[in-house]
Amino acid sequence: MTLTTADIPVETLPERSRRWARECYEWAKVPLLPPGKRAGRIYDIVGPQNLFGEDSLFINLGYWHDRPATLDEASRDLARLVAREAELGPDDIQVDVGCGYGDQDFLWAEEFSPLEITGMNIAHEQIEIANRRAADLGLSDRVHFTYGSAVALPRDSESCTKVTALESAFHFPSYPEFFAEAHRILLPGGKLVTADIVPRTPLDIPRYRKALEAAGFTNINIYSIRRDVYLPLARHLGKRLRAPDMRRVNPLLRATFSRPALLLWGPWADYIIATATKK
Repeated sequence: MTLTTADIPVETLPERSRRWARECYEWAKVPLLPPGKRAGRIYDIVGPQNLFGEDSLFINLGYWHDRPATLDEASRDLARLVAREAELGPDDIQVDVGCGYGDQDFLWAEEFSPLEITGMNIAHEQIEIANRRAADLGLSDRVHFTYGSAVALPRDSESCTKVTALESAFHFPSYPEFFAEAHRILLPGGKLVTADIVPRTPLDIPRYRKALEAAGFTNINIYSIRRDVYLPLARHLGKRLRAPDMRRVNPLLRATFSRPALLLWGPWADYIIATATKK
């Protein structure tokens, strides 16, 4: 594989400090960008050097229901949960919106064998790295990555059977526009599945459902997995962030995802799995 966290070059403390300063400076400029370009720029700045995984390039909080030992395995379990909810299989043409560095797509290709996966993203570096990794894995014939906005998907109408968004939809400029685009590109009978972070209020899941209904989806099911995300992640990161290799991670990110911080903001966030079908 072209790149994992184990392949990131070791930096001296002055080199790390200079990189951290550049990253913080670039993050400070993100609010000045148009809303549709902010998320992609954030993740281009983050880069592989700031990820918490042990060996993968997954960028998600993981699914800890079966008590995985590592964040990598928890991330794989979340990808498997999304695939099961999507009923992903050998006849599927899948579009994965907000694909990161492609780890979930490689897992889906190897374990669920869809005909084709197209990963879409607005982070240029992630697309480049993901395509190189697909080539190194010998998956380029079935898995490829391209630039694409969630609210203007570069895809023909009724051209796929499954649309997935694994911990990415909360970044999208508009839920209604994304749901409408997902509905447009799906064939009749196709499914949309999201693993998503939303505020923990009585109104947000009903709003989510209404937005899916307004886009034309039926058979909508939304449920929370927050108990299998935030608290076990906080426990894991309490140890993980003390590991020597985590010295490379920007201190601002370490503070945001430290155990005390997660215990502070985690109770205000829900984590949902949503499935919906195009008639």
